[in-house]
Amino acid sequence: MLLTTYRLLLAVFVLISFFNSALAADNDSEASITLSPQFCITSAEEQSCDLTVVLNWEIDTPTTVCIMSDHESLTKWCADSPTTHSLSLAMLTDKDVQFVMVDKETHQTLAGVKLKVTPTAEPQVRRRYRNPWSLF
Repeated sequence: MLLTTYRLLLAVFVLISFFNSALAADNDSEASITLSPQFCITSAEEQSCDLTVVLNWEIDTPTTVCIMSDHESLTKWCADSPTTHSLSLAMLTDKDVQFVMVDKETHQTLAGVKLKVTPTAEPQVRRRYRNPWSLF
C-alpha cells in the first residue's frame, strides 16, 4: 500500500512539473541579436578601434527593448516602439564591448552579443640558428 501511494505521488509530481515546464516554455519568447562587425583588429600604431557597429534583433513577441553596454561612453538606449529592430552606434574602443538586450517593461535579459577587439601580433624576429662566431 505504501509503495502504491509513493508511486501515485511520484506520478502526480512528474505531471505537475511537466505542465509547469510547458507553461514556462509558452511564456518565454525567443530573441536573438546580431552585431556587425563582430570583431575589430587593431594595428600596431593604433591600439583602439574607431568604427560604427550595427545591432539587429528579432523577437517572437512584439516587445519594446532597451540596449545596454559595458562601454563607458554608450548610454542605455531604448526603442520607441516594438517595430524598431536595429540600432547603429559610432564608437571608439580599445577593449571588448558587451551589448545586452533587455525588455523595457520587465527588465528581463533577452539576448546578448560581444564585440571583440584583437590587437595585431608583432612580427616574429627570425633567430639565427648558429652563433655569429661559428666558423662552420
